[in-house]
Amino acid sequence: MSFVRPEAISYFLNYRGFILSAMIVIAGVYILASSFGTTRIAGGVILIIGLLVGHDAYRRFKFPDGRGGLGVLEVDERCVSYLFGGLETSISMDSLDRIELHRSVKGLVTWIFYGPDGMLSVPGDAEGTDALFDALVALPGINYSQAEAAMQGTDPDIFLIWQRNRAKLH
Repeated sequence: MSFVRPEAISYFLNYRGFILSAMIVIAGVYILASSFGTTRIAGGVILIIGLLVGHDAYRRFKFPDGRGGLGVLEVDERCVSYLFGGLETSISMDSLDRIELHRSVKGLVTWIFYGPDGMLSVPGDAEGTDALFDALVALPGINYSQAEAAMQGTDPDIFLIWQRNRAKLH
């Protein structure tokens, strides 16, 4: 039996990055204000680390996260797998050509992964899509702002999140 309501736990888990960032920033400011010499430099470094943690928390907060949708998305050893209705489809992160986010007329978002062997379509609210944030970091030039824009609007649109650079023939 828990003394904390599940809704409160869920609320604080959504903001845990901001809470951690605030604690680090407060510690850095305290060290900066109450010390001198090289300890003050350490306080400045701690303050900068806190600000970077806050920036990462903000990006994660704006990134689409899956809750309660159809199917389950798993990222394991650079392979994205989508499980739905007893069937599993997967695509390797190393062989990806393009990643898009499609927003429907109803405002629902769908991840589309294109590769040489075909494509993988994953609903944006599928369980586990929050793991994509860490998986997509390895792709050079990933555009997180497009993912944020896809979640903010309501009109149908297609957002290019990442595309592999192709060697030009001429």
